[in-house]
Amino acid sequence: MHFVYIVAATLPAILILFYVYKQDKFPEPRAIVIKTFLFGCGITLAVKLLIPAFDDYSQKYFTGETYYFFDSFIRAAFLEELFKLFVLVFYCSRKTEFDEPMDGLVYGVAASLGYAAYENIEYVLYAYNEPSFHLAYVRALSAVPMHALVGVVMGFLITQSIFEEKHNYLNLFMALSIPALIHGFYNYIYSTSLISNYMATVLLFAMFLRAIYMFRDLKKKQIAGPKVHTKKYFITGEKIFGISTSLLFVLLVANYLIELAT
Repeated sequence: MHFVYIVAATLPAILILFYVYKQDKFPEPRAIVIKTFLFGCGITLAVKLLIPAFDDYSQKYFTGETYYFFDSFIRAAFLEELFKLFVLVFYCSRKTEFDEPMDGLVYGVAASLGYAAYENIEYVLYAYNEPSFHLAYVRALSAVPMHALVGVVMGFLITQSIFEEKHNYLNLFMALSIPALIHGFYNYIYSTSLISNYMATVLLFAMFLRAIYMFRDLKKKQIAGPKVHTKKYFITGEKIFGISTSLLFVLLVANYLIELAT
């Protein structure tokens, strides 16, 4: 029975990724896109390992609204987007197949939706102490589009930092800060009474549709053929990152299977 809930939790992310992938006139190798998606799943473990330290700090030094702010923007948003950025910088940007602007958006969405897919599984199965189709539906219209949206923004800015001659490191900084702000805003409005959850969902879904329009517009502007880039941010470290993230993903799956068995 859990399998049905897992499908309900992951299907929205997979469908959005498939749509984004099909927008690329020069599609990326499926193996790289799938691996990027799985890396996105795997980094959830790294985030989970660090969260207790952030919890201890926030509970010690913050109360009330400042606690919600720190929890929304730093503990959750910044930490999660930082690890997504690691996937794009350490792994995707080093691939020779990353050779034209649309690729950054595809990889950005793949990493972000990989994270969203596994996070959704945990929420749908355990948030209410029992599996919930209602939560899967709600998150399909809120959290999943939010992760896709920040994936678009991060991927676009990573692309700018690679293909533009100027402001490379500024774009790289914005590739972390802007998605973290969007993600933090999403967390904050859902954890406080700033605006109603329904209004927040409508606003977020509208932003997501705008991102889809950005995809379609960029597709029309794609160059006649790929343009090879030579910029590499990290000369070494890809194998280390790949092995460590793969190990984290295996541990994450093992942890889930143990929890399922108990």
